[in-house]
Amino acid sequence: EISGRLAQVDRALVSGTRGRGFESRIAHHISSYATGMPMAMSIKKKLTLLIIVAVLSYFLVSYHIIIIGRDIRDIRLLKKSSFTLEYTIFSAKGKSNKAILAIDILRENGIGELLIEEGLMTEEEEAIILESLRKG
Repeated sequence: EISGRLAQVDRALVSGTRGRGFESRIAHHISSYATGMPMAMSIKKKLTLLIIVAVLSYFLVSYHIIIIGRDIRDIRLLKKSSFTLEYTIFSAKGKSNKAILAIDILRENGIGELLIEEGLMTEEEEAIILESLRKG
């Protein structure tokens, strides 16, 4: 086995740069392995990754992620009326209800109803704020 490999190396050195050169059995084996089944696995992984990125992108342009508190349970989703990245992630923490409702895209997508559902605002308070925003 060793003398065969040495002979191959010797032939490669003698042949110089002319012709096809020499490829050892190991290199040939690695080359055929790389173009065989593992390549198909790589394509499957790439396709899976592409699908994950597409689904995540669709999610991000379709929903507002509203943070209303400190805990992971204090995250709500609000459906967007159109595909956009505006206010994809929004923290309502520390903001007044008037400041939140003043953001057109969030107001149009129902942030007021969400604040009411969460007990952070009453319907009466929402009506007063919306009236003051209309007046300017």
